[in-house]
Amino acid sequence: MQIVSCRECGAPVNADAATCAECGALQPGRAAIEAAGYVWESRGRWMGLPLVHVAFGHDETGRARTACGIIAIGQRAVGGVAIGILAGGFVSLGVVSMGVFSLGVVSLGALVALGVNTIGAVSIGVVAVGYKVGGVATFGWKVLFSAMK
Repeated sequence: MQIVSCRECGAPVNADAATCAECGALQPGRAAIEAAGYVWESRGRWMGLPLVHVAFGHDETGRARTACGIIAIGQRAVGGVAIGILAGGFVSLGVVSMGVFSLGVVSLGALVALGVNTIGAVSIGVVAVGYKVGGVATFGWKVLFSAMK
């Protein structure tokens, strides 16, 4: 365990520390943070957004990259069709997803939500909450199907 100075404030920190306790700098033991990951976006644009944007990894500041486009794919994705660990968009697919039509482990859909834990107007999941619901544990106005009575 090597003690070095934080590159932002100069406070002593562990060389492998994720953040500085004094100033909150990310990876303070490194001289400079190098961007890592992958970014690609299509040349075509619509309403200022790329038609397809793919982004993984982190940028120079150490923050996770966010894909933002009509079709967005990445660990964080925002767009018309969003696919990622955290996804938000009209149609979203992800571990945690939010959108009009949503599919994920934790899913919040304005119209349709599918997954394990779901909330939406039409919601189908292990735990489903909404107007029309189906699943194991259902909480809704109209139950389509349920394993519990």
